[in-house]
Amino acid sequence: MIKWSKEPEMVKFLIEYIPGHQESEIRSAFLERFGITLTEAQIGNFKHKYGVKSGTHGGRFEKGQPAFNKGKKMTPEQYKRCSGTMFRKGHSPQNHREVGSERINVDGYIEIKVEEPNKWRLKQRVMYEKYHNVKLTRNEAIVFLDGNKLNLAEDNLFCLTRAELVRYNQNKLRGEDSETGLGAALLAKLSTRLRRSIKGE
Repeated sequence: MIKWSKEPEMVKFLIEYIPGHQESEIRSAFLERFGITLTEAQIGNFKHKYGVKSGTHGGRFEKGQPAFNKGKKMTPEQYKRCSGTMFRKGHSPQNHREVGSERINVDGYIEIKVEEPNKWRLKQRVMYEKYHNVKLTRNEAIVFLDGNKLNLAEDNLFCLTRAELVRYNQNKLRGEDSETGLGAALLAKLSTRLRRSIKGE
């Protein structure tokens, strides 16, 4: 089992991602990136250990805490003051993105919106599944053989398990083009298999 808290890439990801994000967002991003589900306690311990703050704690209700105006109706005066900014039925906010929209995340990867209201996936995973007619598991990651995160060509995307990805990153087995990148990815697979064989797994 991978000890995520001791993996440099995972630690670096959390340190950079946590500021400005809530626990639910952190858990979702970490799961999408590494296939590992973190608990709120693990995230809290990580924040304390590395002195990282999300900055969102004071901006949301605690679980189970009722809203101060729950069950209360607005007065006609209050309704008149805020009616201009209220959402109408069927109205979409100005920053709403349609399914199929794309964006670049903080790590430079393309994300594509796959469901409403706000479900996004890494586009390399979506494209790999389309190219090979498969459904990736949480234990599988997609790497770019030439190192270009924007190159989504079929021959540039390669599937590794999370354990193989750790070897790939730890040993910096990355190529400068698709051909050498393929050799590096295969070497990561072989290295992982050898380690398991030595350990008798």
